[in-house]
Amino acid sequence: RGLRECQKALEKGQVHLCILAADCNEPAYVSLITALCLERNVKLLKVKKGKSLGEWAGLRKLDREGQPRKVVSSSCVVIKN
Repeated sequence: RGLRECQKALEKGQVHLCILAADCNEPAYVSLITALCLERNVKLLKVKKGKSLGEWAGLRKLDREGQPRKVVSSSCVVIKN
């Protein structure tokens, strides 16, 4: 769920799909993850906002009504074995 974890999983070849936030503020990370996906033939999906990606990955708390609160942004998420 973080760039470091995603990088490690990509290097080990455990990844089926990589999802990258387009609003990642570090261009070096974007190019690294993109290059690793191309090298390992992993599909790369880009989403607009890191907050949405964090919410989808479960990096949030729910209030009593089931509405998401305290959503943590994520730059990269992978789906692995």
